[in-house]
Amino acid sequence: MIVVTTPTVPGYEIVKVLGTVHGLTVRTRGVGGKIVAAVEGVFGGEVTSYSYEAEKARNESLQRLTEEARKLGASAIVGADFETSDILQGTATLFSAYGTAVIVRPIKQ
Repeated sequence: MIVVTTPTVPGYEIVKVLGTVHGLTVRTRGVGGKIVAAVEGVFGGEVTSYSYEAEKARNESLQRLTEEARKLGASAIVGADFETSDILQGTATLFSAYGTAVIVRPIKQ
């Protein structure tokens, strides 16, 4: 599955637009992760426990996005983007990936 943030895929033409697709995941922090983050926060710098969880959630939302597009018969997703939002008074974070499912074919030279 080709996934791009641009409205077109270089070297391909869009032959059909199938519609918008999305992938969501919601993550909460466990007690252990909060303690590690608090200790890392004391010393400054990157909070690696949060970075690791954010990367996992981003990948999961992207996987769900591509699965939804495959179900529609798409060969690519254009205009892909990611968003995050804190929910439940900051106890959870929503990770969202979205874009437009399309069918593309290589441009003949």
